[in-house]
Amino acid sequence: MLEAVGQGRPRILLTLATGTGKTAIAFQIAWKLFQARWNLSHQPTRRPRILFLADRNILADQAFNAFSSFAEDARIRIAPDSIRKAGKVPTNASIFFTIFQTFMTGTGPDGEPAPYFGQYPPDFFDLVIIDECHRGGANDESNWRDILNYFAPAVQLGLTATPKRRDNVDTYAYFGELKHAGTHTACLMELTNGLLSRL
Repeated sequence: MLEAVGQGRPRILLTLATGTGKTAIAFQIAWKLFQARWNLSHQPTRRPRILFLADRNILADQAFNAFSSFAEDARIRIAPDSIRKAGKVPTNASIFFTIFQTFMTGTGPDGEPAPYFGQYPPDFFDLVIIDECHRGGANDESNWRDILNYFAPAVQLGLTATPKRRDNVDTYAYFGELKHAGTHTACLMELTNGLLSRL
C-alpha cells in the first residue's frame, strides 16, 4: 500500500474481513507517512494532512481512539457543533476524523446549503481514508461522492470488508484494481518491510 502511495496511485482499495484490522492498517500507513513527512506538495518540513471519513460516529470515534499514538494536538474529531461554535472548520491538526454527514451539513451566509467540506481548499488533505467505502462515498449514486470528488487531489484509501458483488461494483470501479485482499498479518508485514524507503 505504501508502494502504491509512493508510485502516485490516486486511489487504493484495501479489502479485509470484518474485525481483521483495517483501521490498524490505516493507522500504520498514516503513522509511516506522518513520520516520513510525506505530503503531496513535497515540502520536507510539513507533516501530511490526513482525513479519516466514516459513515457512522461510532466508527469515527473508534478510529480517533485507534490513532491515539499520535500527539493529542495532531488529531481532531470534527463534529457539527464544534464547527458552528468556531464558525469555521478546524485546520490546526494533522489528522482529522469525521463522518460524511457532518461534512455534508452547513449553510452559507445566505442561508443556502453550503457543505462544510467546501471550507477546505480541495488540496488541503494529502490522504483521505474512507472507512466502509462500499457504503457511501464510492457509490456512484451517493451524494457523499461529492466529498471524494472535491478532495480528488488527495490520495484516497478505501477500506472495506465487502468483496466485489453486483451491488457494490461501483466501489471497485471507483478505486480500480484491488491493492490488497488478505490477512492482517500479511498487510502489516508488507508495511514493515521497508516500503517506506520508496517514497
